[in-house]
Amino acid sequence: MFNLFNLSPNNFSYPFTKQHFILYKQVTNQFNDPDILRYVNQLIPEKIKKEIKIQLKKGISKSINRNIFRNTSISSSYDINDAGDRNDDDGSSSTYSINVDDASSPISLSPTFVNSLEELMIWFKKDFMRWVNKNPFCDGCGKRLSLEYIPGNTWEVRGIENYYCSFCNAGFSFPRHGKIIEIADSRMGRCSEWTFLFGAMLNSLSIKTRIVHDFLDHCWNEAYIGGRWIHIDSTLAFPISFDHPSYYETNWNKEYVFVIAFSKSNLDDVTTSYTMKWNQVLNRRSKLKQKTQLNVFENFYQKI
Repeated sequence: MFNLFNLSPNNFSYPFTKQHFILYKQVTNQFNDPDILRYVNQLIPEKIKKEIKIQLKKGISKSINRNIFRNTSISSSYDINDAGDRNDDDGSSSTYSINVDDASSPISLSPTFVNSLEELMIWFKKDFMRWVNKNPFCDGCGKRLSLEYIPGNTWEVRGIENYYCSFCNAGFSFPRHGKIIEIADSRMGRCSEWTFLFGAMLNSLSIKTRIVHDFLDHCWNEAYIGGRWIHIDSTLAFPISFDHPSYYETNWNKEYVFVIAFSKSNLDDVTTSYTMKWNQVLNRRSKLKQKTQLNVFENFYQKI
């Protein structure tokens, strides 16, 4: 078993920890494991798999008029709770556009392919996964549950949250799994579990993905589609969940230092894709107590 704490003591500036880097290296390794991909692929509805497979064979990038995509205006009035407990709207009546809030060059995607991705995300969010609130209430009596936290020392189980009701003795256990199959079997989690499993499912459909972490309170996926990496967040309702990288900064008031993308072999600083306030990011980086440089992260990541 790989022990998170057997490596040298953490010498990164808070909130960056070596445990995060080890976890993401181990999870992205699973994105390339054929047995794991085969397992999660079997969980996806056949109709959705078939549609995506057909679109991939046809070629998802098309020379089409971008006006085909109906414009979406996303504002701070959108109803949200915490980082994954979103509106129950399944997005079936939502409109969408591609790259509406990104300064980079827009891309043209097959509308049918985007519709297939929308179906996949709606199924995953509405029908497959269950979000675990940080302060849950008892299903039986409605009282707030108490928490007993047992810390873990491996990437496989980072910790266990045991919730119990002191009034009716109900409760449940929430292990923070790093193994994708364990997450798939439990079908529960927060943004990290959702990101790990959804990333594996996309990879099982031959859509290359990686993990993105803002080192504040959230993580999500990026998928390599149409020749570039695209923001895709399974915890959000469509269309915000697809290609809206500025959403967090605009609506959640994120103040980034580093936003880092993790794949099996390397990590990348992708902060510029998620901020429109680059000078403020640079100012925050300059105030770190300890000089934190991307090459330090990269060197450590390669050694894992």
